[in-house]
Amino acid sequence: MAASEQIGIKGLHSFHYYVHDFERSRQFYEDRFGWVATHRSGDALSERSGQQCTVFQAGGVRAAVSAPDGIGSPRSARWLKRHPDGIGSLTFEVEDAQKAWDFLTARDATPITRLETFDASDGGQFRQFLITTAIGDVAFRFVERRDTAQFAPGFEALQDESAAQGLGFRRVDHVTCNAQTMASVKLWLEHVLGMEQCWEIEFHTEDVAREEARDFGTGLRSVVMWDPRSGLKFPINEPLAPFFKDGQINRFIEDNAGAGVQHVALEVDDIVHSVQHLRHRGVRFLKTPKVYYEMAAPRLREQGVEPSALAHSLELLEPLGILIDGSPVNNYLIQIFLEDAMTLYDEPSAGPFFYELIQRCGDQGFGGGNFRALFEAIE
Repeated sequence: MAASEQIGIKGLHSFHYYVHDFERSRQFYEDRFGWVATHRSGDALSERSGQQCTVFQAGGVRAAVSAPDGIGSPRSARWLKRHPDGIGSLTFEVEDAQKAWDFLTARDATPITRLETFDASDGGQFRQFLITTAIGDVAFRFVERRDTAQFAPGFEALQDESAAQGLGFRRVDHVTCNAQTMASVKLWLEHVLGMEQCWEIEFHTEDVAREEARDFGTGLRSVVMWDPRSGLKFPINEPLAPFFKDGQINRFIEDNAGAGVQHVALEVDDIVHSVQHLRHRGVRFLKTPKVYYEMAAPRLREQGVEPSALAHSLELLEPLGILIDGSPVNNYLIQIFLEDAMTLYDEPSAGPFFYELIQRCGDQGFGGGNFRALFEAIE
């Protein structure tokens, strides 16, 4: 049986985001992103953990946002002493927690907790455990929910999850990590979690061979690991010489005080509608250079995509700054990146994390042309 079937991941249940300023995050998720607060930590859990946590949701995407409340020594406070705001853990829902535990521990996973069982207030049951990873201080949690609609043990519902539907967000498409060396992360995902490589790319933001006198730029290598059963994908970026220290990947690692999650890509139903709606609400996106659209049509044709055959014209995408990439025959994806939090708030403690919006129109890749455009836009 394939490793993906043995571990039994159903999907990404949620991600846990640690913040210094909870109200700033609340305003972003509710007022700008239009997400709904569906759950929060109950009094007993908050007192025991020393932190307040609220879950913001849109479609199948859940961000659990925690801030320390000054009592005790919660993990969020310890984490925030070392890092700016960022993702401290990812939670995967699995078919059978015992089976996942047996699979992972047999492959030398390092548990943080034992496999624990909790009764849910609606009569169901949770089984879960937490392990370390090779992605800096990011931990992975695996949870099995039996006959319960609750978010997690100790949480209380604020609104029914149906209130978070209809916002155009579907699910998490991929989670991208940056590290000074991808080998340890790649090998860990492969040999411990049983993931497989499905894509790779290497480039500089300019052609270094042609411009040997250049003294700045970004070079990177990227591979994508995925879990075939759930479809979850994990791109991993590492810096590439000669601009290793000054390139964007290493700068992220320095700003983040270590390897970590660079961005989460959110799949949406209609990216044009989403971007128009979010811009109206004050969400800020990276600006795309005009030359990108001047070169888009010939680049798409080289990829086996005829621009006139697409449902999304370049004339529609350009004013919104949406990127497009393709693969034969006339398959394509469109995506856009938000500003990172520290740029948005002009505050280093807000961290270098950002979101991506993506709509896949037949293309299951990662937009190699858009990788370069993203990094050149940031520069």
